Amino acid sequence: MLIGIDLGTSNSAVCIWQNGQAVLVPNAYGQNLTPSVIGLDDDGHILTGAPAHARLFTHPDLTLSSFKRFMGTDHQFRLGNQYFRAEELSALLLRSLKADVEQHCGCNVDRAIITVPAYFNDIQRKAVKTAGEMAGLRVERLLNEPTAASLAYGLANQQEQKFLVFDLGGGTFDVSIIDMFEGVIEVRASSGDVFLGGDDFTRSLVSWMLAQYPQLNKEESGLQGRLVTLAERAKRQLTSQDSVSVSYQHDGETLSWTITNDILAQCCESALERMKKPVIQALRDAKFSPDQVDHIVLVGGATRMPLVRQAVARLFGRFPRTDLQPDEAVALGAGIQAGLAMQDQALDDIVLTDVMPFTLGIEIARRKGDGYESGHFLPLIERNSFVPVSRVESIVTITPQQKVIELAIYQGEARRVTDNILLGSLSVDVPPRPAGEITADVRFTYTLDGILEVECKVDNTGEMQKLVIEKSPGSLTPEQISASLLRLENIKQHPREQLVNRQLVAEANAFYEQSLGDQRQYIADHLYRFESMLDTQDARLIAQARQEIEGLIAYLRKEWE
Repeated sequence: MLIGIDLGTSNSAVCIWQNGQAVLVPNAYGQNLTPSVIGLDDDGHILTGAPAHARLFTHPDLTLSSFKRFMGTDHQFRLGNQYFRAEELSALLLRSLKADVEQHCGCNVDRAIITVPAYFNDIQRKAVKTAGEMAGLRVERLLNEPTAASLAYGLANQQEQKFLVFDLGGGTFDVSIIDMFEGVIEVRASSGDVFLGGDDFTRSLVSWMLAQYPQLNKEESGLQGRLVTLAERAKRQLTSQDSVSVSYQHDGETLSWTITNDILAQCCESALERMKKPVIQALRDAKFSPDQVDHIVLVGGATRMPLVRQAVARLFGRFPRTDLQPDEAVALGAGIQAGLAMQDQALDDIVLTDVMPFTLGIEIARRKGDGYESGHFLPLIERNSFVPVSRVESIVTITPQQKVIELAIYQGEARRVTDNILLGSLSVDVPPRPAGEITADVRFTYTLDGILEVECKVDNTGEMQKLVIEKSPGSLTPEQISASLLRLENIKQHPREQLVNRQLVAEANAFYEQSLGDQRQYIADHLYRFESMLDTQDARLIAQARQEIEGLIAYLRKEWE
């Protein structure tokens, strides 16, 4: 079975194509969105999604979030006494989403389309494919997130139109210009920032909160995690109210803050300013003026913030559209792409084209005086070329009797390679000849799922050599992948039913820690009763007790909103 997955920084979702439409699959807790959080319980079992998210406040040292930003890097996350890479944490999350579909549909899932930020580079895209492999999925395509969103909106409004997709998620920001006509959904240009998202707004707010209490030790273990949880809650509440108060007990002192949308806007001024450049870049590359865009479409959970919507409205002089749930649109688009891949008859008239969001090229040396100066960038495929795309460029030897051509492959827009991203490098043997006599054709091919393939043909010998970048910076070797697979298989995880119960306990505990007086005792009484029922292992008694604790949590959520 083929599924579509939105692997998000803050939340993830999975979608299937069923009976001629994209259908979101709920997780074990009946929710369409699964928090992108991994944690450990007190017994050392791995928690995924909602149960882990519920412990972010109470056990910040045993929970991990926002790891998507580190895909394709060597960064190691500590969880208890173990260390994980972002790919491994993502694999645990993907495995949970896979299990949700298998439980829902009653069939095996082994194929997936996974969305990625449009501005993810080749290394990051390979990391996502690796994570899918670790989760037991064959990743048939990587789909750019704004492109997925355009599919969801395009099918809902099948008319000739041009729209800009403004995708601000938890950790990344993408802008795409879409042209839809006669069933063709054409991506004209993409731009973005892989280090701008809702998390940056949260961190800015946390910095302001810390500044209100200078006596706090910013390095104190767990403090930052608790403040992040409080800041996230404040952000959510500010989407529907003008101000919100948050507080918690710290070393016998009640810390409290009153936060307004104006305060949030002041804290996040620099982040809001950073949103403008990718928008301007995308419009310029598409050769569109703002008034040529029929609709501005908001995607990503962070676009729920009023200050973001106001910033977009000021930028374009009109209000954006929010027809679909902003944090579900990408997953729905991934589900539609799954339908396209399965050649469903309901999608026969839909054609999707996409572009690559960045320039790819190689390092070359240019003549300077009597010699050559290295470090210059030669673009082979320029940003916003339609994909799949293939380009070839000829290069020559520059020194007498040169035996090797060193190819360094870069992504970026700068004239000097030092300001671009190195994707990989390799050596090509050539016959020794006088300088300039040996010519080689370097071909770059960029596939639909955003993977770069490189070939080199030495003209003088006719030999064709495919260049495979086996080890990009930060990527895993096959041996490392195998070791990770084995390790992940042996990790202890709870059965689904146990996870639901533990999530309820964790969430109730979080409300307990934030409450005082009679309310705190009331929560404690319910928790003790529920835990005592769990100890009986009687399914009927547990089910009754679970209804009670679910009712309490629903009441507390409403009260705290």
